[in-house]
Amino acid sequence: MFENAPLSIRYSVGGTERTTAESNGDVEITRSFSNGVFNLSLKTARPTEIKNISLSGNYSFSDETRFFGNGYQSWTDTREYRKSDKMRGLGLVGLDGGKLQFWQRLTGMNGSSLLRKNDSKPLGPIFVNGGDYRFARYGKRSGYFHSLSYSYIREGNDYTLVGSLAERTGYTVIYADMINDKIYAEKDLEGAVVDGSYDVFSLLTVKGGYDEVFDEYFNRLGAKLRAKKPLKGYTSWYNYYQSISEEIILRDLNALTAAAPEINAFQIDDGYQTAVGDWLSVDHKKFPNGMKTIADAIRGKGLKAGLWLAPLAAQHNSKVAAEHPEWLIKDAGGSPIVMGTNWGGFFGLNFYLPAVRGHIKRVFDTVLNDWGYDLVKLDFLYAASAVPLNGKSRAECMYDAMDFIRECVGGKEILGCGAPIIPCVNKVEYMRIGADMGLSWSQSLYGAVTHREDVNTRNAIHNGLNRRHLNGRAFLNDPDVFLLRSYNIRLSFEQRKLIARLIKMTGGVLFTSDDVNRYNDEQKEFLKYMFSDAEIIVNGVGFSKNIYTVDYTENGEKKILKFNLKNGKIIE
Repeated sequence: MFENAPLSIRYSVGGTERTTAESNGDVEITRSFSNGVFNLSLKTARPTEIKNISLSGNYSFSDETRFFGNGYQSWTDTREYRKSDKMRGLGLVGLDGGKLQFWQRLTGMNGSSLLRKNDSKPLGPIFVNGGDYRFARYGKRSGYFHSLSYSYIREGNDYTLVGSLAERTGYTVIYADMINDKIYAEKDLEGAVVDGSYDVFSLLTVKGGYDEVFDEYFNRLGAKLRAKKPLKGYTSWYNYYQSISEEIILRDLNALTAAAPEINAFQIDDGYQTAVGDWLSVDHKKFPNGMKTIADAIRGKGLKAGLWLAPLAAQHNSKVAAEHPEWLIKDAGGSPIVMGTNWGGFFGLNFYLPAVRGHIKRVFDTVLNDWGYDLVKLDFLYAASAVPLNGKSRAECMYDAMDFIRECVGGKEILGCGAPIIPCVNKVEYMRIGADMGLSWSQSLYGAVTHREDVNTRNAIHNGLNRRHLNGRAFLNDPDVFLLRSYNIRLSFEQRKLIARLIKMTGGVLFTSDDVNRYNDEQKEFLKYMFSDAEIIVNGVGFSKNIYTVDYTENGEKKILKFNLKNGKIIE
């Protein structure tokens, strides 16, 4: 698709910014095309910063054409788009002091923790770092979309996939201007200094059916599954959030293993530590006997013991942030960059620093070897590539971080979360591929005016169905939890069962957060179905006017599931 596409390169060398479309005395450009793959590399005569590099092509988009927009990271909304659709960008709030105040009034949240002491200026953009807002272009009109790392154009049942085979050098952004019949590929190389040879684009184009094109892409990418057996079990977050305790965990462990002896994993989420970043400082009021005791109890039931961590994050009031401010990722002015609003605001750790690497290694060694956990859910990993570091592009930083984390974890298992997708291929066993499930069906006002990564049940369903191709090819998908309980939730039982069925169809991680001691007979029966070994194959998915139609086969029987995404009602 791009083998003969016009090229534009904007670069800076020796303090002078220039633009070129062909080789010159500064940059030598090499193109090649073989076996469906277009390659483009650069060779510079001296250190050069690439400001922008773009390929442009033509495509005739009809009203029936669909463009697949893969979101930046686990939680970013992912779906197919039509000409008449609009892609949502960063919302109305979160970029400057005035908008921060609007956000505070809207949510009633005290944002003072995001401010410097005795200063009214926020430490940084409070939502921008969790998405692609710093480097991807968002149009304000219909028909203008983009996709990270790979995309496809669908005409009926015919797919044309374009996928990057060289993401390590920089994130590839594929744009579709469906109104003007244009398609672009750009590379985010901000921060990278090219000195010599540098691979920029390696773009595979393949045509065929849905499974055919994704089989080819992940085969060419060299994807190898690290785990083949689904996780079935429990995570504490979606019932108790940070309000967990030793008593709650052991109670739910005993209840679930009695009700569902076929489960194989039990995970403790956020709330056991005194602050995010202070992972070895256990809250002994909640867990008086420590975290090893809990791991021993879980493993004593014959299950994998899992523990949640955000190894690259440090809560604004954590001990690690206070004692080691030099470890934090900083902006050009030397101020720590706020990576998100969770826990009143958190910073990112610069894992390129030897002291930070030593700290993270000690944390993993303690959790995995001294405490005895078998599985770590690693969250907010995007912090590694929110901004370029160490003379490298964002994607290079993300790949380096995943290499380092995999080295730390060794042979134990990783459930990745809050991370760009392709850099996690071959590095994690399991991967969150959607937004957090909410406890209601509709999106909150807060989510509607902020960003694409907010807690949102409907987006979680969108992502589960539209990223189903990752399951069993790149890793085992975690579409997030199913919840059957009747308390502490604002979903009808029919909606809860619908979400659960979709998770079972599209995922390799089946976790609940419920105290099953409180289940009635109908809930217990459905729980047995969720943990059963039913063979489900999704044959096709259609989406039009808020209606999803899922064509699937279960244990050899063909079935159709049709539902309204807007209200969660099944259509008979």
